[in-house]
Amino acid sequence: MPYEQRDDSSHFDSRNGFPSGVAPSGTLVHSSDGRDSLEWLLYKSAAAGHPASADYLIERNGTRHKIAPTGIRPYHAGVSTAYINGRRFTGDNVSAVLVGVELEQYGEEQITYEQFDSLAELIVHLSDVFGWRWPYTILGHYEVARPLGRRSDPVNFPWGDFMGRLYFHAKAAGVAGL
Repeated sequence: MPYEQRDDSSHFDSRNGFPSGVAPSGTLVHSSDGRDSLEWLLYKSAAAGHPASADYLIERNGTRHKIAPTGIRPYHAGVSTAYINGRRFTGDNVSAVLVGVELEQYGEEQITYEQFDSLAELIVHLSDVFGWRWPYTILGHYEVARPLGRRSDPVNFPWGDFMGRLYFHAKAAGVAGL
C-alpha cells in the first residue's frame, strides 16, 4: 500500500469502544468537522464525556492512522440503523458490523484525491482481511444516522470518483466477484 499507515492504537482510550468478536462486513465513511481529529478520536472525546471514535483516520495527504486496537470496536455510528445483506442492525451493532473511517475535513472543504485513493486502498486491504466480496458494503454516516438528517457526513464526498478508484484498486488486487 503506497499510503503510509501509522498504528496509534496504543493511545486509544478504552471508553471510546467496546470488545467485539463480530467480524465487520463493510465500511461506514465519516468526515471530521474540525482540526485535531486524531487526538479527538483517540482520547479527547472520552475525556470530554462524549465517547466517539473510528477504526481509522485518513489525513488530507492520504496518511492513515489505525486508531482502535484489534478486537475493539469504536463507537462511531451513534444512534443509527443499517440494513446489510437483508439484516437490520441498530445502535452499537452498527459500529460493530461496519469499520468506521473518518476523513479529516474542515468545514465544507472537498475531500482530497489522496484521501479517497487511500480509502480505496484501505477497503481493498480490509476485504482481504475479512473476506469481503465485490460489491462491497460502503455507507455514508448520513445513511445510518437516526433520525434521518441528524448527520450529513461525509460532506462533499465524490462518490463517483471514489468508486472509480475503488474499482481500480480492487481489480488490480484480484478481488473476488469482479
